Formats: sequence, C-alpha cells, structure tokens
Amino acid sequence: MTHFKVNEDDLFFILKNQLDYGRLGRLERYRELDEDTLDMTIREAAKFARGVVSPLQEIGEKWGVRFENGRVTCPPEFRRAFGMYGENGWTALSRSPEYGGQGFPRLARVVVNDLMYGACQSFNMAPSLTHGAGHLIEAFAGEDVKERYVPNMYGGRWAGTMCLTEPQAGSNLAALRTTARPENGHYQIKGGKIFISWGDHDLTENIIHLVLARIPGAPEGVKGISLFIVPKFRLNPDGSIGAFNDVTTAGVEKKLGLHASPTAALNFGDNDDCHGWLCGRENQGLAHMFQMMNAARISTGVSGLAIASTAYLNALEYSRNRVQGTDVAGRKKGFVPIIDHPDVRRMLLWMKATVDGLRSLIYTAALWDDLAHESEAEADRKKYSALVEFATPIVKAYGSDMGFRVAETAIQCLGGYGFTREYPLEQYLRDAKILSLYEGTNGIQSMDLMGRKVRMDGGLPFQAFMGEMEAFCAGAKDHPRIGRQAALLSQTSAELKETTLSLANLMAQDPVRWASVTYPMLLCFAETAVTWRLLDLATAADRQAARSSETAFLKAKVIQAAYYADTTLPLTRARLAVCRNPGDELSAMPDEGF
Repeated sequence: MTHFKVNEDDLFFILKNQLDYGRLGRLERYRELDEDTLDMTIREAAKFARGVVSPLQEIGEKWGVRFENGRVTCPPEFRRAFGMYGENGWTALSRSPEYGGQGFPRLARVVVNDLMYGACQSFNMAPSLTHGAGHLIEAFAGEDVKERYVPNMYGGRWAGTMCLTEPQAGSNLAALRTTARPENGHYQIKGGKIFISWGDHDLTENIIHLVLARIPGAPEGVKGISLFIVPKFRLNPDGSIGAFNDVTTAGVEKKLGLHASPTAALNFGDNDDCHGWLCGRENQGLAHMFQMMNAARISTGVSGLAIASTAYLNALEYSRNRVQGTDVAGRKKGFVPIIDHPDVRRMLLWMKATVDGLRSLIYTAALWDDLAHESEAEADRKKYSALVEFATPIVKAYGSDMGFRVAETAIQCLGGYGFTREYPLEQYLRDAKILSLYEGTNGIQSMDLMGRKVRMDGGLPFQAFMGEMEAFCAGAKDHPRIGRQAALLSQTSAELKETTLSLANLMAQDPVRWASVTYPMLLCFAETAVTWRLLDLATAADRQAARSSETAFLKAKVIQAAYYADTTLPLTRARLAVCRNPGDELSAMPDEGF
C-alpha cells in the first residue's frame, strides 16, 4: 500500500466552497476552462501522483544517487516517470500552449504540486525546477532560443536547473565569481557552483542550466550579475544534441534526506570550452532569476504543506487502528484505539487544523497570483500583485517549518514505531528539513518580509494583506459559531499591525534589535493568517451545512477553526508583546560567551 495519502474532499472544499475557483474561467486567458475541467484535471493529477509518482518514494530511498566516474545515475523508474510527467502535461500545466504548456491557471499548478510533492518530494523537484528554468527562458530569451529549448523542457525530454550558489558566497550573491567572457556570438563560462538540486542525472538527454555570472567590466555587487543559458550538451543548428559543453560534476552531496535527489557541485569551463548564451539583458540576471526564485519559494512552501498533509493522514490512520491502553474516562471497556486518548487527539487536531489552514492560505495566494496577472482592471492587478508579494515569504517560511513540525508530531503519535523505517514518517522528517534552508533560509525570508515587503510601494503589500483580514473580521464578528474567535483574530491583527509599524521605526534606529525579532514576527503573521483562513473555511462549511445538512466533515471545519484560534492566538499575542520590546542581549552577549 502506498505511503501517500490525500483527502481530496479537503482540497476541493477549499477550491470550490471557499475560493470558488471556477470563476477563473471568467478571465480572458482561461475563458475556455470551466470548473468541471479544472476538477477533472486535479483528479487526474491525484491518480498520476498515486500510481506513478508515489512508488518512487521507496524506490528512490533504497537506490539513492550513484556517482561514479564523474557520472550521476538515478533509479530507472525516475527516468520513465519524468518523461511521462512531461508528456502528460504536468510539467508546464500553467504555461503558454505556444511552447508546449497547457494554459491552466497558476492555482491549478500549485494544487498539482501539492499532490506530486506529497507523493515523492525528491522526484518532483526535478520537473518543478525544469518548469522554472523553462519559464525563465520563455520570459526573457529571444524567440529562436525559446523555440529551441522550451518545448523540449516542458515536454519532459530535457531538464533544467538554476545555478546560483558558490562556495565562497552562499546566500550572498553579490560575492559570486563565475565569469562570462564574450566570444564569437556566445560567452565562455568559467566558475563553480554548489548545492545545485538535480544538477546532474540521467533522467534526460540534456540538462539546461540557468547560471548567474559576471561579464568583464560589469558593476560590482548584485548590479553586475547576468543570467546565462548553459546546456550540458550544445545544440546543433537543427536543434539536435551536439558536443559536450564542458560542464562537469565534481561530486554529489551526502545528505540527511532527499537521498534520491542529486545535489551536485558543478564546474563550468574546466577546459575553457563552456559556452553560454545570455538570457535577458546584461546585468539584470538577478532580477530575471528572482522570477524563478519567487516561484521556487512558493513551491517550497507547497512542498512543506504536502509533506505535512500526508504525514498527518498517516498518523490518523495509525491512530484509528492501533489499540493500546484504556479510556482515561472509562467511557469504553477494555483496550481502545489510541485516537481515544486526549493527548493523541490534541496532536491530531493541531495537525489537521495546521494542514487545512496552511493549504487554504497557499491556495489563496495562488488565486491572487492568477488575479494579479489576468485581471482586466489595472487596480485589481496591482492589488493582487501586492498581496502575492507579501504572502510569498510567509508561505515559504511557514510552509517549510510546518512540514517539519507536523512530521515530527506525526512521529510522536506513532510512538516508537514512528521512529522506525516500517512507517514513512521518519523519511518525511528527514526530507522536510531542507525546506527551511532552500531558496533563502527562513531567517532571510523574515527579514525580507519585515524589511522590504512592509515598506515597498509605500506599504501597499502590508496594507493590502492586513486589509483582507480586517474585512473578514468585520464581516464575521457576529457569526453565531465563530464570532468570538473572529473578535480574537481582530484584536490580534490590530496588535500585529501596531507592532509592525513600531518595528519599522526601530529598523533605522537599532537594526540589530530589529533583526532579532523578524523571525518571531513572521510567525505572528503566519499564525494570524492561518487562523483567518481556517475561520473563513468554517463560515463556508456553515453555509454548506445550512443548504444541506451538517456532516462530520463540515462540523470538523468549524471545530478545527475554533480550536486553532483559541489555542494559537493567545500565544501569538504573547510573542507580539515580546517583539514590541526586544532586549539588547544579542548585542550585549560577547562572542566568547557563547
């Protein structure tokens, strides 16, 4: 039986009852799509995830990645699945049909990734990165370059990566040293990159690297970085695979998790024969790359959500079937399933609420992304773009953190068995840990949120995000079932807003004290936002119950929202109080004292 578990009813309730995602068909770009088509596509994706992708989890963990004689090999099943993934349209589901995409909404792609990452995170990184690299070429390269590369990438014949990190630079891209010297219509690329996910493998006949490098004479720092297309094998004039392009693999990392995903150290131009082609404009590489990086940050949050979801459902199944101990209140005779024990129920309810609320937040952000690009009115596009900007670091950081925390809690539900390889939870935990480090650590995300995002465009993203929560609270304050929790959310969001504004002033006055609370503040934003989405789900469930009858499924939506609000927001408010008055201990502590 597959490790991968998903409750499709939960997904569709958010999409249909809460977000009304069928309305996307009213946008010009999606006018040929209706809700039935979207529903069918997501159900087909779930079948593909279960039937094709999910078996790769165990296969990949057993096989791992093999690096011999400078070559990386992966399980043969991965190669077949990667080709099917592209051929079936999943790689480029939301991209333009002109280059092999399917033309579906961005929201649909996020839902599909939710399913595929839950089925096998290590595998799904490969088509996800390929999609991102192909989209960069589609967005910034010339027409002839797009035609040569993008359809092959979207179709699953070639793969793609993004190559940013260098040993001496880490996250500080201003310090990168890889060079690109102009020569006869191309550039000679020379340098080394590390931590390149799926940087080398045998899934496809070619790998297209998107590489950040400096052209001689470029400005210092991030303003002198350009973006280059560097294939593992060059292309012949007719587009067929040509000569090896002097991209060599120095090694693959031995990691805590994701054992089936090769993380490579790559050398470009060891023999001074690595050709690259400029993608976009000179010295605009980082700005171009951020398109892919922001999408990758959302995907990282989705990956955390997906792991959290299947971890919770595995723990739920075990808790229903594992008989151990007696009922603490004597309500049942004899030994009982552990789901009857209050502490297990506490963990299950927290996991359920966290997963449902996080999924709602991420799907909502994906819907905003569609509206930001496709709304007819410029004012609407600006508003939704601001909302996406603000939500991105929250989705990335909190989604990745909760993937790990929920996996940890799921293991706790199983007791000693959770620590064994007999169950998939220990692998989930190991695989999830990288997510808080990917695409800028969560500490970096928090500084982006509290620094750049709070202040950009005169505070528009911050004001727009808070305005969405405030509007919900105003409409729900008299709700008969969650009105009290809506009032608590309103009080918390008001404190959150006040604290954020006060910290904006502290940023200039005392940047060390300001930086010391950016991550706790991100947690406050995330917990407040997840509470908002859960309470909104509860109102949708209440409306559905009024139209039909209150099933256990609908009742659970209301109960989980009330529980999460009542147990989380008091802690959020306590953390806000600490953030409003950060001490100076971090500065006062001598380095030698640690």
